[in-house]
Amino acid sequence: MSRSATIDSSAAGAVTQCQPQVRHGWCYPRPVQRFAEKLLNQQLWCWGRDVISSHGNLLMDRGFERHREKRSDSKGSTSYRLDDGERHVALWGFGIFYGERELGGMFIRRFGFSPVWFVSGVLKLGIHSPQKLPTSSRPKGSEEWTRAHELSSRMMEWIADYESELLESVGLEYRQQCIADWLRPLTSADCTADAWRSLAARGWDDDLDQWKMESSRWLHGG
Repeated sequence: MSRSATIDSSAAGAVTQCQPQVRHGWCYPRPVQRFAEKLLNQQLWCWGRDVISSHGNLLMDRGFERHREKRSDSKGSTSYRLDDGERHVALWGFGIFYGERELGGMFIRRFGFSPVWFVSGVLKLGIHSPQKLPTSSRPKGSEEWTRAHELSSRMMEWIADYESELLESVGLEYRQQCIADWLRPLTSADCTADAWRSLAARGWDDDLDQWKMESSRWLHGG
């Protein structure tokens, strides 16, 4: 074998060894999952306050459309939906759906923080309870798990962007009051976007203790 062939073979082996492994699972350590659950719970509360704020309906100002349950005797949750190009977002009191056509869709309940992935990135109208959501599909193989993890990160980045833009449009004091009115405040208003971006980046994969130390700086009253 020639020397160049040996070098080429070694280089190919090095490239193969450096290929990142795709996580076939959400792989949230328990402290991260608890933090994410509390953060989503607080976020959904804040979105509920945004609907009735003194500044007007801030979700509708952002481009969301309101869809109420047609039956007057129903206890279904009002849905707020945003169709923004390739992005589709639906918010209810019980959770959030985030979808992109190329990546599929993701639903996360208010409690538990256990993402559910869908092949389709768009929901039909008329969904006002978790039971009306389409059948989910656990990602299969590296390609689908890659899409699911990317979708999860983009959803959290979108929430972070929402919070940052809200502070710019109506001010920090408004969001501070929303969180102060919440019975179980987690993050301070000026750190909520950072908390979501940290979850999107999955910094705990490299060093969980470091992530926990950083997360303590975002806490309300910390």
